[in-house]
Amino acid sequence: MKPSHIALILALAVLGAGAGVFVGQRTMIPQGPPLPEGTLVLQEGDRRPDAEMLRVGDAGTGALSDYDGRPLLINFWATWCPPCVEELPLLDSLHARTAPAGGLQVIGIALDDPEEVERFLGEVPVDFPMYLATPGRVDLSTTLGNSRSVLPYSVLIGADGRIAKRKFGAFSERSLAEWVAGFEGLASE
Repeated sequence: MKPSHIALILALAVLGAGAGVFVGQRTMIPQGPPLPEGTLVLQEGDRRPDAEMLRVGDAGTGALSDYDGRPLLINFWATWCPPCVEELPLLDSLHARTAPAGGLQVIGIALDDPEEVERFLGEVPVDFPMYLATPGRVDLSTTLGNSRSVLPYSVLIGADGRIAKRKFGAFSERSLAEWVAGFEGLASE
């Protein structure tokens, strides 16, 4: 085979691979319908809002500002979402290691029916604080960067109240450890 043919084949292979990566990135995270005009969607580096949330079980409330001064991992999930359910024990283990010492705090926000969430957590309890959000096209997860309405969706907020990282999809044990590296023991300065 001529060197020019080999070069052409290699060039086409590289072009095809690049197109595959581009298309894969576009289709891995589903695209939702357009958001209503004027919807606030924060980006990494932006300060988080001070949202008030309903606690699961006792009808009390909590606010994101309750966690000021320490890093915060917010996990949006639902009982009907298998990847969400699979990662809850990983998040619970992380919370048990980091929160008692004043480090990284984990909270869950269920985008689900309150009775279903209470039933589920009765069967699969977690020790980190759990809240409810009203699911919809625009909710707290949307404001915190989830414009595609993907679950699970996690947001890491630094002790300074700024969005540090966002993750679409479920964690594995390894990906969670890598994602929070450097944040676990941080407290405000």
